Amino acid sequence: MVAMDVLAGTTRTVNLLEEFGAKRSFVIGTSRGVGRIPTDEQAEVALLDVRATSLMAGIRKAEHALNNLSAETIARVDAWDPDHTAQVISTIFSGGKPIAGRRILGARPLSWQALEDKTVIDALWDAAGVARAPYRVVRIADLAQAAPELDQGLGTVWAGDSRAGFHGAATYLRWVRTPEDAIAAAAFLADDCDTARIMPFMEGIPCSIHGIVFPDYVVALRPCEMLVLRRPGDSRLTYAKAATFWDPQDVDASQMRAIARRVGEHLRASVGYRGAFTLDGIMTVDGFRPTELNPRFGAALGVLTKGIPNLPLNLLNQLIVEGHDLDFRPQALEQLILGHANIRRFGVASAMSTTGVTETLEVDGVFEGDVWREAHSGEERDGQFILGPSAMGSYLMVVLEPDRTPVGPSVAPRSAAALAFADERWSLGLGPLEPAKEVRGR
Repeated sequence: MVAMDVLAGTTRTVNLLEEFGAKRSFVIGTSRGVGRIPTDEQAEVALLDVRATSLMAGIRKAEHALNNLSAETIARVDAWDPDHTAQVISTIFSGGKPIAGRRILGARPLSWQALEDKTVIDALWDAAGVARAPYRVVRIADLAQAAPELDQGLGTVWAGDSRAGFHGAATYLRWVRTPEDAIAAAAFLADDCDTARIMPFMEGIPCSIHGIVFPDYVVALRPCEMLVLRRPGDSRLTYAKAATFWDPQDVDASQMRAIARRVGEHLRASVGYRGAFTLDGIMTVDGFRPTELNPRFGAALGVLTKGIPNLPLNLLNQLIVEGHDLDFRPQALEQLILGHANIRRFGVASAMSTTGVTETLEVDGVFEGDVWREAHSGEERDGQFILGPSAMGSYLMVVLEPDRTPVGPSVAPRSAAALAFADERWSLGLGPLEPAKEVRGR
């Protein structure tokens, strides 16, 4: 059984299960999404059609819908699996509750999930011996008073706790520079959070490093650039996916991999962790500084492994989490992914919009100077723009052409310009977006 927030996102998993000899799957999606969906021959499909006003709201409403299926949908599942022997492959964000009475494959213990709280993770950096920025965790009412102590000249970043559940995509993150920012940020966070972590704003490239914890080895992969864009005059930050075109200095990449190994070993020793995790942070003028831990399969892992044949890494990860005793060969896996990711780069810029669409629209784009335009007939494209329906209204995906995107520098400027082009073409209401600044050098 495959149960996810986006129906189109289940297709690859269903294809893999079919290749592995699984019987006809039962697939549940809470929204249709962009792309091909499983065929009737491959799967019995239930579409719940959940609507939401933001990315995180969509994730939470999808989880709630999957955990509270209608009697009709449960009856369909029971008819498909009368012996209740099926297991569920769900989203990378899944809280692990059974769906339709069937257990989640690779469900994470609560002790692992708790580490995603931005207000508790700094203790882990200290325990693992990882250099970090100064911070304070304070009550929402005390944020404005405490923030100036940590301001190093560029303002501060406030990250809310997980009282309302895990959060990502910069949803409960605010870059506070003015008293007006502080008032608005505190009012926003107060709705769903009791406390927040304050850190100095650190200029540099947002980036991540992924690890995979095995019983006797921690796989450490290469850095990825996180496309976190800024809004002029606004404290909100916009998460726009990830890419592997950017290269930090060799010494910084080695340091990030060493940090990933150290953190992975600490996770295994302290909470019995298994499987993939992600460290997010900033490549500052002084080197990498972590900001959060995602104790789960990270979205950028799909970017790192794009194009590797016969590597169902998400399914593999779920088996690692389950503790299956298979011939995993972690060192060989590490070398396979590193060898591929260092040569074959990939990246996607994305955005959610309340502008509704009912069909998928595609445009080929060319990047000239610092702006995008539509490709002429027969002209080689620098990126493919795809706009389709989503729970929020529409979902934009810009796939950067690997062979026509420079390797080395940040792709955030190119990505911000791509979103601006799409915003103008389709009236998405995204507004101006600016890239982070590279301050460390390569």
